[in-house]
Amino acid sequence: MSLIIALHLGEGIVMASDSRTTFSTTIHKQDGTIVQNNGVHYSDSSYKTFLTPKGIGISTCGQASINNKPIAGYIESFINEHKDECVDEIKDEIIPYFKALCQTIDTDFIIGGYINTGKTYEQKLYRIFTAIDKIESINTDIQGAIWDGEIDVLSRVLTTMYTQSGNALTDYQIPFNHFTIQDAIDFAKYAIQTTIDTMKFQQRGKTVGGPIDILIIKPDNAFWIARKELHK
Repeated sequence: MSLIIALHLGEGIVMASDSRTTFSTTIHKQDGTIVQNNGVHYSDSSYKTFLTPKGIGISTCGQASINNKPIAGYIESFINEHKDECVDEIKDEIIPYFKALCQTIDTDFIIGGYINTGKTYEQKLYRIFTAIDKIESINTDIQGAIWDGEIDVLSRVLTTMYTQSGNALTDYQIPFNHFTIQDAIDFAKYAIQTTIDTMKFQQRGKTVGGPIDILIIKPDNAFWIARKELHK
Protein backbone atom coordinates (compact mmCIF):
# COMPACT_ATOMS: atom_id res chain seq x y z
CA MET A 1 0.00 0.00 0.00
CA SER A 2 1.01 3.66 -0.11
CA LEU A 3 -0.17 7.13 0.82
CA ILE A 4 -0.89 9.63 -1.94
CA ILE A 5 -2.32 13.11 -1.46
CA ALA A 6 -3.42 15.97 -3.70
CA LEU A 7 -4.31 19.50 -2.65
CA HIS A 8 -6.23 21.77 -5.03
CA LEU A 9 -5.80 25.51 -4.60
CA GLY A 10 -6.42 28.65 -6.57
CA GLU A 11 -2.64 28.81 -7.13
CA GLY A 12 -2.30 25.26 -8.39
CA ILE A 13 -2.32 21.58 -7.52
CA VAL A 14 0.12 19.87 -5.14
CA MET A 15 0.53 16.09 -5.47
CA ALA A 16 2.71 13.95 -3.20
CA SER A 17 3.47 10.31 -2.44
CA ASP A 18 5.78 8.09 -0.45
CA SER A 19 8.24 5.61 -2.02
CA ARG A 20 7.70 2.28 -0.28
CA THR A 21 6.60 -0.87 -2.07
CA THR A 22 5.58 -3.93 -0.07
CA PHE A 23 4.59 -7.41 -1.15
CA SER A 24 2.33 -9.91 0.59
CA THR A 25 3.31 -13.38 1.67
CA THR A 26 0.57 -15.92 2.21
CA ILE A 27 1.21 -19.00 4.31
CA HIS A 28 -1.06 -22.02 3.82
CA LYS A 29 -1.81 -25.06 5.90
CA GLN A 30 -1.57 -28.42 4.22
CA ASP A 31 -5.34 -28.49 3.75
CA GLY A 32 -5.13 -25.23 1.76
CA THR A 33 -6.52 -22.81 4.34
CA ILE A 34 -4.74 -19.46 4.82
CA VAL A 35 -2.79 -19.02 8.04
CA GLN A 36 -1.68 -15.42 7.61
CA ASN A 37 -1.14 -12.69 5.06
CA ASN A 38 1.69 -10.30 5.89
CA GLY A 39 2.87 -7.09 4.26
CA VAL A 40 6.65 -7.29 3.89
CA HIS A 41 8.94 -4.31 3.24
CA TYR A 42 10.55 -4.63 -0.16
CA SER A 43 11.75 -1.29 -1.59
CA ASP A 44 11.97 2.40 -0.69
CA SER A 45 12.71 3.56 -4.23
CA SER A 46 9.34 3.23 -5.96
CA TYR A 47 7.87 6.08 -7.99
CA LYS A 48 4.17 6.66 -7.33
CA THR A 49 3.67 10.17 -8.74
CA PHE A 50 4.31 10.87 -12.42
CA LEU A 51 4.20 13.86 -14.76
CA THR A 52 3.11 13.75 -18.40
CA PRO A 53 4.56 16.05 -21.10
CA LYS A 54 1.25 17.96 -21.04
CA GLY A 55 1.66 18.83 -17.35
CA ILE A 56 -0.74 16.22 -15.95
CA GLY A 57 0.03 14.58 -12.63
CA ILE A 58 -0.73 10.91 -12.01
CA SER A 59 -0.43 9.34 -8.54
CA THR A 60 -1.10 5.70 -7.75
CA CYS A 61 -1.65 3.45 -4.76
CA GLY A 62 -2.91 -0.06 -4.12
CA GLN A 63 -1.85 -3.00 -6.27
CA ALA A 64 1.76 -2.19 -7.16
CA SER A 65 2.59 -4.92 -9.67
CA ILE A 66 1.17 -6.38 -12.87
CA ASN A 67 2.40 -9.64 -14.35
CA ASN A 68 5.04 -9.77 -11.60
CA LYS A 69 6.50 -6.41 -12.66
CA PRO A 70 6.29 -3.03 -10.86
CA ILE A 71 3.35 -0.93 -12.02
CA ALA A 72 5.62 2.12 -12.47
CA GLY A 73 6.92 0.78 -15.78
CA TYR A 74 3.39 0.33 -17.08
CA ILE A 75 2.46 3.86 -16.02
CA GLU A 76 5.48 5.24 -17.89
CA SER A 77 4.43 3.24 -20.96
CA PHE A 78 0.90 4.61 -20.61
CA ILE A 79 2.27 8.16 -20.47
CA ASN A 80 4.40 7.59 -23.58
CA GLU A 81 1.38 6.29 -25.48
CA HIS A 82 -0.86 9.16 -24.33
CA LYS A 83 1.70 11.98 -24.08
CA ASP A 84 -0.30 14.41 -26.22
CA GLU A 85 -3.63 13.96 -24.40
CA CYS A 86 -5.28 16.40 -21.99
CA VAL A 87 -6.32 15.56 -18.45
CA ASP A 88 -9.91 14.65 -19.39
CA GLU A 89 -8.66 12.25 -22.06
CA ILE A 90 -6.12 10.72 -19.71
CA LYS A 91 -8.69 10.01 -16.99
CA ASP A 92 -10.93 8.19 -19.48
CA GLU A 93 -8.06 6.01 -20.74
CA ILE A 94 -6.70 4.82 -17.38
CA ILE A 95 -9.24 2.08 -16.60
CA PRO A 96 -9.37 0.47 -20.10
CA TYR A 97 -5.58 0.51 -20.39
CA PHE A 98 -4.88 -1.18 -17.07
CA LYS A 99 -7.87 -3.55 -17.26
CA ALA A 100 -6.42 -4.82 -20.54
CA LEU A 101 -3.22 -5.67 -18.64
CA CYS A 102 -4.97 -7.22 -15.64
CA GLN A 103 -8.72 -7.77 -15.40
CA THR A 104 -8.57 -8.08 -11.60
CA ILE A 105 -6.44 -5.00 -11.00
CA ASP A 106 -7.12 -3.10 -7.77
CA THR A 107 -5.15 0.12 -8.14
CA ASP A 108 -6.39 3.64 -7.40
CA PHE A 109 -5.22 6.77 -9.21
CA ILE A 110 -5.40 10.51 -8.61
CA ILE A 111 -5.19 12.55 -11.82
CA GLY A 112 -4.72 16.32 -11.85
CA GLY A 113 -4.13 19.07 -14.40
CA TYR A 114 -5.58 21.98 -16.34
CA ILE A 115 -7.61 22.42 -19.52
CA ASN A 116 -7.20 25.55 -21.63
CA THR A 117 -10.74 26.60 -22.53
CA GLY A 118 -9.53 29.46 -24.71
CA LYS A 119 -10.53 32.06 -22.14
CA THR A 120 -9.09 30.57 -18.99
CA TYR A 121 -7.43 27.50 -17.52
CA GLU A 122 -9.87 25.12 -15.84
CA GLN A 123 -8.50 23.04 -12.97
CA LYS A 124 -9.36 19.33 -13.06
CA LEU A 125 -8.87 16.66 -10.41
CA TYR A 126 -10.11 13.06 -10.47
CA ARG A 127 -9.98 9.91 -8.38
CA ILE A 128 -10.04 6.66 -10.34
CA PHE A 129 -10.84 3.25 -8.88
CA THR A 130 -9.93 0.47 -11.32
CA ALA A 131 -11.40 -2.36 -9.22
CA ILE A 132 -14.94 -0.94 -9.47
CA ASP A 133 -14.61 0.96 -12.77
CA LYS A 134 -15.34 4.30 -11.11
CA ILE A 135 -14.17 7.84 -11.92
CA GLU A 136 -14.89 10.51 -9.30
CA SER A 137 -14.67 14.18 -10.23
CA ILE A 138 -13.43 16.44 -7.42
CA ASN A 139 -15.04 19.85 -6.96
CA THR A 140 -12.14 22.30 -7.26
CA ASP A 141 -14.27 25.44 -6.97
CA ILE A 142 -13.23 25.53 -3.33
CA GLN A 143 -9.78 24.71 -1.99
CA GLY A 144 -9.31 21.32 -0.37
CA ALA A 145 -7.41 18.05 -0.23
CA ILE A 146 -7.95 14.40 -1.06
CA TRP A 147 -5.89 11.36 -0.17
CA ASP A 148 -5.90 7.61 -0.76
CA GLY A 149 -4.08 4.49 0.36
CA GLU A 150 -3.08 4.02 4.01
CA ILE A 151 -5.24 6.86 5.33
CA ASP A 152 -6.03 5.62 8.86
CA VAL A 153 -3.29 7.60 10.63
CA LEU A 154 -4.15 10.86 8.88
CA SER A 155 -7.87 10.26 9.38
CA ARG A 156 -7.39 9.95 13.13
CA VAL A 157 -5.45 13.20 13.22
CA LEU A 158 -8.23 15.04 11.39
CA THR A 159 -11.24 13.38 13.05
CA THR A 160 -13.06 14.80 16.06
CA MET A 161 -12.06 12.87 19.20
CA TYR A 162 -14.20 12.20 22.26
CA THR A 163 -13.48 11.62 25.95
CA GLN A 164 -14.67 8.46 27.71
CA SER A 165 -17.64 10.45 28.99
CA GLY A 166 -18.67 11.26 25.43
CA ASN A 167 -17.60 14.89 25.34
CA ALA A 168 -15.97 16.08 22.13
CA LEU A 169 -12.46 17.46 22.44
CA THR A 170 -11.84 20.85 20.90
CA ASP A 171 -11.80 20.32 17.13
CA TYR A 172 -9.26 22.52 15.39
CA GLN A 173 -10.13 22.42 11.70
CA ILE A 174 -7.52 22.60 8.95
CA PRO A 175 -8.24 25.84 6.99
CA PHE A 176 -7.61 24.46 3.50
CA ASN A 177 -9.55 27.39 2.05
CA HIS A 178 -6.80 29.75 3.26
CA PHE A 179 -3.82 27.63 2.15
CA THR A 180 -1.08 29.09 -0.02
CA ILE A 181 0.92 26.82 -2.31
CA GLN A 182 3.66 26.64 0.35
CA ASP A 183 1.09 25.65 2.99
CA ALA A 184 -0.06 22.85 0.69
CA ILE A 185 3.51 21.62 0.20
CA ASP A 186 4.07 21.66 3.97
CA PHE A 187 0.80 19.81 4.64
CA ALA A 188 1.54 17.13 2.04
CA LYS A 189 4.94 16.48 3.65
CA TYR A 190 3.36 16.50 7.11
CA ALA A 191 0.60 14.05 6.15
CA ILE A 192 2.97 11.47 4.70
CA GLN A 193 5.78 11.90 7.23
CA THR A 194 3.35 11.68 10.17
CA THR A 195 2.03 8.42 8.76
CA ILE A 196 5.57 7.06 8.37
CA ASP A 197 6.57 8.12 11.89
CA THR A 198 3.40 6.72 13.49
CA MET A 199 3.66 3.37 11.72
CA LYS A 200 7.21 3.04 13.06
CA PHE A 201 5.82 2.47 16.56
CA GLN A 202 2.73 0.45 15.67
CA GLN A 203 2.47 -3.33 15.50
CA ARG A 204 1.69 -3.41 11.80
CA GLY A 205 3.28 -3.66 8.40
CA LYS A 206 5.38 -0.58 7.63
CA THR A 207 3.65 0.05 4.30
CA VAL A 208 4.39 3.78 3.97
CA GLY A 209 7.98 4.99 3.90
CA GLY A 210 10.99 6.22 1.99
CA PRO A 211 11.51 9.63 0.35
CA ILE A 212 8.51 11.88 -0.30
CA ASP A 213 8.01 13.08 -3.89
CA ILE A 214 6.13 16.36 -4.36
CA LEU A 215 4.82 17.71 -7.67
CA ILE A 216 3.45 21.21 -8.35
CA ILE A 217 1.04 21.76 -11.24
CA LYS A 218 0.13 25.29 -12.32
CA PRO A 219 -1.90 26.42 -15.34
CA ASP A 220 1.19 27.26 -17.38
CA ASN A 221 3.81 24.80 -16.06
CA ALA A 222 4.50 21.85 -13.77
CA PHE A 223 7.63 21.09 -11.74
CA TRP A 224 9.01 18.93 -8.95
CA ILE A 225 9.63 20.33 -5.49
CA ALA A 226 11.04 16.98 -4.34
CA ARG A 227 11.92 14.01 -6.55
CA LYS A 228 14.23 11.14 -5.61
CA GLU A 229 17.05 10.55 -8.05
CA LEU A 230 18.99 7.50 -9.13
CA HIS A 231 22.53 7.36 -7.75
CA LYS A 232 25.61 5.16 -7.70
